This record gives sequence, structure tokens and C-alpha cells, in this order.
Amino acid sequence: MVSVGGGNHSFRSDHPGNIWITPSGYPRSHLTPEDLLLIDLEGNVLHGNLRPTIETPFHTQIYKVRPEINAVCHVHNPYTQGFFLSQKLTETDIAGIYLLADDPPLEFPRPIGAGPVVIEYRQLGSKALGRLVGEACRFDVLPIRVIVLLNHGIIGIGRCIHEGRFLVELLEEWARCVTVFKSLS
Repeated sequence: MVSVGGGNHSFRSDHPGNIWITPSGYPRSHLTPEDLLLIDLEGNVLHGNLRPTIETPFHTQIYKVRPEINAVCHVHNPYTQGFFLSQKLTETDIAGIYLLADDPPLEFPRPIGAGPVVIEYRQLGSKALGRLVGEACRFDVLPIRVIVLLNHGIIGIGRCIHEGRFLVELLEEWARCVTVFKSLS
């Protein structure tokens, strides 16, 4: 789900106004702790020699609106993307944010809850995408743990990086099983 250059991760530092984040365009297979960047919630680099991921705007927005969140895991799940692109979505009262229609109702794995919020496509790395992700995290109908970015990827948020990763992997496994079930039915 995280290719050589795709996907990115971050986690809150000991100082709540700063986060550690993965660099942009750096091979994930060679990443070491020294390659991580310390940034503030405005995206300013405080420590490190590389550029932070292009997706810094949505990482920082999540931490701004969700103080209990300590980690963000962003990956490019192919089965999850395919599943949500093929579904009927219903608009919310926030433009650009959708929920999976309840026809037919689907059961999501318990840790994910009632289902992810789905965001229509916005330019990668843009402030518009960051703002929409921030709005989705404030969405009070569901306790948001997973966000699906249509034509892009998935964001899992958690109390630690392992929880964020667990959520995106769990959703991908679920989508893979649903896809196999639908193809064999």
C-alpha cells in the first residue's frame, strides 16, 4: 500500500504543536529516523534537510482539529479505492464530503465504525484538500477514523502510528473480501 514513493506518515512530537513527518520523494525502503522532518502545524520545517511530503496540508489540518490524534497514515489502497469509486455515495451538508449510501447496507469492521467519510477529488498536496480533510475530521455524525480520498488514497488516524496503519490495512482487507464476494456472486 505504500510504494517506493507513495504514501506518507506523521506523528505528533513531544511538543503538541509539532509533528514528525516523512519526506517528499524519498524512497520508503531506505527511510531512517534521521530522514524524518520535524515541522510545526503551519508546515514550517524545524529540523531536517529534506522537504516534507506534499501532503503536509492535510496532515497538519488533522492535528489542528483533532487534538486526541497522535498519528496519520496515508496510503494508496487499490481495493478500497475501487470499491468506493463503484458505490453510490450520498452528499452531506458539507460540500465535497460524502457517505456511503445505505442501499444495500454494508457492515464495516468494528474498529472502523459506521464507515469512512469519502472526499471528492482535490489536487494532491493542495490547501483545498487540506481544508476538506480538516472539515471531514470535524464531521460530527460519525467518529471519524478513516477518510477515503476518491481517486487518490486513504487516511487512517489514530492514537499511535500502529493504530492508523491498522485501520487502513483493515479497510483494504475488507474491500478485498467484498470485491471477491461480489465477483463470485
